Amino acid sequence: MRRPMRRLAVIAGAAYAAVATVSRPLTAAAVVAVAIPVAIVLVQSVPSRPPTARAAVVGPGRRTAGAWGVVAILAGAVELVAFARQPAYDVATPDFPTLSVLLDPLTEAGPTRFALWCCWLWAGWALARR
Repeated sequence: MRRPMRRLAVIAGAAYAAVATVSRPLTAAAVVAVAIPVAIVLVQSVPSRPPTARAAVVGPGRRTAGAWGVVAILAGAVELVAFARQPAYDVATPDFPTLSVLLDPLTEAGPTRFALWCCWLWAGWALARR
């Protein structure tokens, strides 16, 4: 990406994060604020042409991807169990908190919430570019 386009993308991402920061959690506005970048990343991540044989993951990369896949599945299972044990979808239990409950002190305040939105948008952009 050329420098002016990259600068424009950073400014747009920061502006979007600033707008999304003011949305209240567990509201329709928050869902839309999350859904828009997710949709953009999903569209951008679809390959325009089939992968070549050179692009196939082989050797240590495959083992590493498998290990991270197992970690992701286990983390997802822990989150699902914690979520299922909550009395309501928006009421967490302190006995077995979800990751979002643990991050609440960071995501409630404006500056850290904005920084986390920026990090989340950057991570999605970086993954879509791969």
